[in-house]
Amino acid sequence: MPKTIMICDDEPDMADFLTAALEAEGFTVESAGSAEAIVSKLTTVTPDLILLDMGMPGLDPKTPAKQIRDKTRTKAKILIMTGRDIEKEKKEGGLAGADGALQKGAGMDAIINKVKEVAG
Repeated sequence: MPKTIMICDDEPDMADFLTAALEAEGFTVESAGSAEAIVSKLTTVTPDLILLDMGMPGLDPKTPAKQIRDKTRTKAKILIMTGRDIEKEKKEGGLAGADGALQKGAGMDAIINKVKEVAG
């Protein structure tokens, strides 16, 4: 059974790009474009991995993964996608509740490899 990935990004082009690439790799993909949509979707979908934009509307960009975990109690692994400095975010606690981070713009091969690594 294919792994399910939930893409949480308010930029439709980015979400579409990631969806196409992950589906081509055999993943089942769900998406949500706001914090409200994430919470709603997690009542009916149980993803293996959530790709979460750090600047998602409706979430504090300082701790988005922790907020999703607190609001939904999801057991899914969460990868933060960010254009910010990942090491700085780690030091400042911005990755609290996350299982890792991806640099936006890192290239699709790097994103796919990280998703496979974390999703299992």
